[in-house]
Amino acid sequence: MITKDQVLEIGSFVKDYLKESAASSDQEWVQSFPRAADHHWQHTLNVLANAEKILEGEGASEEQASVVRAAALLHDVSMFTCDHSIHGRVSSEIAEEYLRKHGYPDAFVQKVSKAVAEHGTDLGPIPPDEQGELFSWEGKVLLEADILDKLGASAVTNALLYLGKQGCLSHEVSRDLAAGSAFERADFFRDYIWTTTGRKLAEERFSFFLAFLARLKEEVVDVEIPTVG
Repeated sequence: MITKDQVLEIGSFVKDYLKESAASSDQEWVQSFPRAADHHWQHTLNVLANAEKILEGEGASEEQASVVRAAALLHDVSMFTCDHSIHGRVSSEIAEEYLRKHGYPDAFVQKVSKAVAEHGTDLGPIPPDEQGELFSWEGKVLLEADILDKLGASAVTNALLYLGKQGCLSHEVSRDLAAGSAFERADFFRDYIWTTTGRKLAEERFSFFLAFLARLKEEVVDVEIPTVG
């Protein structure tokens, strides 16, 4: 079991690591992304909060909760240091190094490292049910918590921030949200939820996404010249 102070210590390490690695990154997308470290720290906090909801709903033990909390904080620590395709593995290595350095038990370190690595798995080649059987319980909860941040109001907000930066008009935003990457990601990832609590949260958030799209389509005129009658 990890204490609240240890959670704060891990969080402080991750926040500083993200800030320093973003500042020194030579990746173009990072350099062109204002406040990249702050945005990703917000995502990390969202994932931790999502994980807490799942842990409570599923009646997790203190041992399981400790592993998931540490993994949630550390899951994207390498985001600005490597290609996204390997960030799960690299974050797992950083997590293991940090936890061992600070004297955490070997069994705990291994479970956290495994969960972090699992969250970076390339989803799609294997059907969701079969994929879930390959993950540890903690890895599934971490991945679900991560996916939940791609489904609801948070996903819509991030899409709006990006489209606003591109100078899109409101009807262009409406089109992009309905047919763009934000919707495609949400529609794809919501199948990769296995716990009862996670599924309930996923449906609530995706329903909000759909309701927002419907409302936007109703309120925003999608023509370039006025029409009457």
